[in-house]
Amino acid sequence: MRLTSLLPDGEPNCMLLKLRQMLILLDCGLGQEQLYAMPVREGGLTEEAKEAAISQQLSGSTTAANDALKRKQPSAEPVDIRQDWASFLKSSISQFPHKKARGSNSESHSSSNPEPKYAGATGASPTPNSLRHTTAKEYMFKLPDFSGVDLKSIDVVLISNYNHILALPYLTEFTDFQGRIFATEPTIEFGRQLMTEFVSFFGTSVTSSPHEFIDRKKLTARSGSGLYPAYTHADIKACIDKIQPVRFREHTALYGSLKLTAHSAGYCLGSSNWLIQIGTENLAYISSSSTQVNLHPDLFDGSLLEHASTIIVADLSPKGSITYDSGVNEVCASIARTIARKGHVLIPCAISGFLFDLLEDVHLHLTRMGLIHQVQYSFISPVADTALQYSNILAEWMAPRKQEMVYLPEAPLLHGILLEKGPAKNYKSVHGAFSADLKYPCIVFGGHVSLRSGPMVNLLHMWGKNATNSIVFIEPRVDVPASLEPFEGLEIGRNICPLDIRLSVDQLVDIMKKHKHPKHVLVPVHATASIRTDGTVELSDSHGTTSTSLTQWSCYKVGVTKQLGIGSLYETVLLSEELAKGIYPQSFGSTSLAPVAGSLSMYNNQMQLEPASVAGRQILALYTQRQLRGVMNLQNLLTGLAKIGVVDPNVTESGVDEENDSNNSTKEPEIRVEFDLEGQPACIIVREKETIVKCDESSLFAELHPGGDVLALKSFKVPLSSQVQMFAWAGEDVHAQDQVFELEEPVLYTPVNG
Repeated sequence: MRLTSLLPDGEPNCMLLKLRQMLILLDCGLGQEQLYAMPVREGGLTEEAKEAAISQQLSGSTTAANDALKRKQPSAEPVDIRQDWASFLKSSISQFPHKKARGSNSESHSSSNPEPKYAGATGASPTPNSLRHTTAKEYMFKLPDFSGVDLKSIDVVLISNYNHILALPYLTEFTDFQGRIFATEPTIEFGRQLMTEFVSFFGTSVTSSPHEFIDRKKLTARSGSGLYPAYTHADIKACIDKIQPVRFREHTALYGSLKLTAHSAGYCLGSSNWLIQIGTENLAYISSSSTQVNLHPDLFDGSLLEHASTIIVADLSPKGSITYDSGVNEVCASIARTIARKGHVLIPCAISGFLFDLLEDVHLHLTRMGLIHQVQYSFISPVADTALQYSNILAEWMAPRKQEMVYLPEAPLLHGILLEKGPAKNYKSVHGAFSADLKYPCIVFGGHVSLRSGPMVNLLHMWGKNATNSIVFIEPRVDVPASLEPFEGLEIGRNICPLDIRLSVDQLVDIMKKHKHPKHVLVPVHATASIRTDGTVELSDSHGTTSTSLTQWSCYKVGVTKQLGIGSLYETVLLSEELAKGIYPQSFGSTSLAPVAGSLSMYNNQMQLEPASVAGRQILALYTQRQLRGVMNLQNLLTGLAKIGVVDPNVTESGVDEENDSNNSTKEPEIRVEFDLEGQPACIIVREKETIVKCDESSLFAELHPGGDVLALKSFKVPLSSQVQMFAWAGEDVHAQDQVFELEEPVLYTPVNG
């Protein structure tokens, strides 16, 4: 078994697991670090707003929306907190100023050939065609490192939560992938919403894209260096249709021997960890997980660890991260200070996850501070309405305390109540209704945390020059300095307090102690303090946990294949009904045993033992006379040796009558038979649970007689007169030359307890 991580540590999950003959992709995230190297998109305007603004500039007219803003603008207030929205709309047509890009992921990074601004940047009046051409500038994205992976051979994709799904349309719609995809129902829906938002922020167009009409297989050559444009809404729909929804603890059987089970991870609605069972091997995949008991998702389910021999852990919180409980007070206090001075608060985040819990804490804090009547909540995203409504109908995926609220006449999550009663509203963009509704200091949730596109770019442009306002970063994965790099010089207050509900290394160690100790636990490299020469690690937890005789700890790195070093010598075999009817157990004290012999068939990775054919029965006759239990009969052994020409052997019995010998009192009883065979010494040792044959492997042979006792030797000879059919003995390959058959490895015959 092999594990390969396809994205760097700290990025969303994407790992490839080779499990026997099957390839399993664990999550399919898209690297977020590349976004910081991209330019800020033209004020974050949607395509509809851009087209409207361009038409305004070309015609010199004022839109009805701007006229409405002027009519509704209050005259009694000394300060207009909307800060002349019409002027802002006009200025948003220009490219937002930004520093030189940190990377070269997109053609738009070129500084030698800067892109002209819309409003007369070239010294001449722009034409509609040139404006549309500039608007259609594409962002290009680098996928996980699928080089060297035959994507067509991937059998299964398991998605743990919506954070690790953004690259899935590239896999399903741009390649020859033909496997199965599994995720919980909330993960599918929140993943669809995140993809839709991604296309709206970074796609060429909200409704269409030039590459819709281009052969997907030619995209790599077109984009160069493995870079791809954003997928489209049609790609999202086709991708989502391929995902099979599952429920917690629902067993899904595939290919006869593979069984998958999703367990609650406690991280967000529908977040799951996966138990992968194949044959007698059990493997657990622990993705983004949380043991917080005061959040809205269903609680963490550790039962999948009870029987897992190997555990793969991903997406742990970095050492020193601020936990939700310790950081939420700081976030609430920062928001309250800004609201008290009549300022706006920007919180770039996805409209999902622990945001629903944070909103409850913020609302309670502002109520206690007496500020709740001076604030409004705004959720701005192309999918805000869908995300807010959908999350409130998922009571069965919530924690028990939230499930109880289903029987009350109010929504389980607070935002449902706030949206109904008025303090909260959702908007698709910052244009239109948002500007008309803005009357109080506002807390705005939404946008992309990279600040390269979306409503936060617009609002930073408008509110960033006022120190009364503030921006609060709560997402744990965001690189704040990189996000703010294009916005230097703004006076807006900044508060960096990432709230991380993911498992820490210490929490992971505690969980392992509470459940059955697994044989092998793999963690990301950032969770380790040091790596030893034997491949084991010292964890970065407070106790410096290392490997023991019960549990081995090791780490994995991006692009480096990690051998799991696990395997099983046994397989599960089903007995056919016809064969089972002919089994008659024999009693041996408190134990009942029965011999089972038949032909093994395999179909679709499922093995079944069936009654043997006529030819097979002749072969199986060699085994039906073996003892199931008891002491080997010495006389029968000597008689069998005499048949192959062994006379006057030296027989020694030990551990039976030697009561005065203290050395032999604890020794296992055995019978040793020593003799010469073809001039070479040989020895047979018979014990209670095994029979051992010692001989010169180069010359020893034995004649096989149908129906007689057989000793498993290194080599043996079949006389031409015998009617013995050859078969694979104990799973070893057999080679024949001049009626002498050689086994690749010596096979020991075990007649007792065998």
